[in-house]
Amino acid sequence: MVLERIYVIPHGDEIIDCPNENSRNMNKVISEMASGDTSESIALISPHSLMLPDKVAIIDTEYASGMYDIKSGRLSMKCEIDRPRSRQLKTLAGDLADLAGFVTSSGPMSNFPLDFGSIIPLTFFSQRKIVLMGQPRPKNVDRMFEFGMVLFGWARDADIKISIVFSADQAHTHAPDGPYGYSDESSVYDSAIISAINERDFNRIRTFSPDFIGRAKPDSFWNMIALEGFLEASNLEMKVNYYYVEHYFGMLAAGLKHQ
Repeated sequence: MVLERIYVIPHGDEIIDCPNENSRNMNKVISEMASGDTSESIALISPHSLMLPDKVAIIDTEYASGMYDIKSGRLSMKCEIDRPRSRQLKTLAGDLADLAGFVTSSGPMSNFPLDFGSIIPLTFFSQRKIVLMGQPRPKNVDRMFEFGMVLFGWARDADIKISIVFSADQAHTHAPDGPYGYSDESSVYDSAIISAINERDFNRIRTFSPDFIGRAKPDSFWNMIALEGFLEASNLEMKVNYYYVEHYFGMLAAGLKHQ
């Protein structure tokens, strides 16, 4: 198997700005998780990249680049897309994914916009090629489970070392004065995700109704179903290394138990 590491990494600005003790701890934990990662390509799926209705968007440009302003300054990043492996993943995924281009098929203008859900997690890694994916929100979540299984098989059989990053923030309704208000479901959802990852049992997550998800307002739900498929196919075990609520939304960092 040529899979290097698996990560769940949040994308709140605070983990870069580090305005408080929790955010500083989260930054330290993610930095330690990423330390020593020798992968040649990082495959990242972000809920804030290109969103197709029910298929994972696999970016097929030469580059991806973007800038994102945070309180402490501006993050700027340009990455080379690992196009051969992106296309291999699309072939394996079949109807679960589509390739997406931007502006031109080749050359310097073949450059896809890099979203903050990708820039922030990638900040913790040294420069390397990426396989960039956009997470959909399909009504049939089994499609994400199936894609997660495909993603593992693709990484396992790759001819280079690949790491996988599931970019995800948790429930966004932890505070009455937050932009989405408060719901009891926020803490229920986050607790269930922590248990699901630590125990590799996502059965409870599968029972959450669309209305429940709508009240908790996570962007992680669909990526966590993909993670379920990945872990089911791989028989690997993960652990939550750090979790906290930043004002109104939950952030969680997780990696392999023995990485």
